[in-house]
Amino acid sequence: MESPLILPSIMCAKPWEIRDYVREFELAGVDAIHFDVMDGHYVPNVMCSSEEFLALRSLSSMPIDVHLMATEPEHFIDYFKFSPGDWASFHPEVCHQPYRLLMRLREMGLRTGYAISPAVSCDYVEDSLAVLDFVVVMAINPGFKGQCMTPDHLSKLARIRDIVASADHHIDIVVDGNTVVENAKHMLSAGATGLIVGTSTLMKDGPEGFLKNYEHYLEDLSWDGALT
Repeated sequence: MESPLILPSIMCAKPWEIRDYVREFELAGVDAIHFDVMDGHYVPNVMCSSEEFLALRSLSSMPIDVHLMATEPEHFIDYFKFSPGDWASFHPEVCHQPYRLLMRLREMGLRTGYAISPAVSCDYVEDSLAVLDFVVVMAINPGFKGQCMTPDHLSKLARIRDIVASADHHIDIVVDGNTVVENAKHMLSAGATGLIVGTSTLMKDGPEGFLKNYEHYLEDLSWDGALT
């Protein structure tokens, strides 16, 4: 198994730390910066606006991974000035035409993904393989950080792994929520290829501790053969 994709969540940074974090992300060579958009409807929380997206883009040309935790995500796309190579995922059960939206995002040059919440059917993934580049599998109920992994998460990961294996191209499986080392090892074994990380893992010591935590995190994941 190759080293997993690592996507640090910018919502875990204090506003005055973002510039320093971006510098550390670039030094570490992370795969993308995870950017949560919450509308106060699909989830009770409100987080990360299009203006914050523009501010983040002004700091770096790294790919930004926009996770739309929003009802009717199709109405949010035009508010974000995406660059080719950015990532975009949304929750298909609250989108009127999820397949059509995936096609639109692909035409914009983005990596396209579904975000699958606990108890949401894996059928969405199975029916859209041709236009998916990745799947975000929520290990927690969306909306707030600091939650425990749901008890059904690993079995759901394994089901999605088996589904995407039938695609004619590689589809990444990225876990969002409680990706501490102890859980992440099991997530990777169950089929995950990427991990969204935050305050419980790489960002717990502020920007100055990110690189050290990044190195230790990957070392700890590979220690007992989880990665080879």
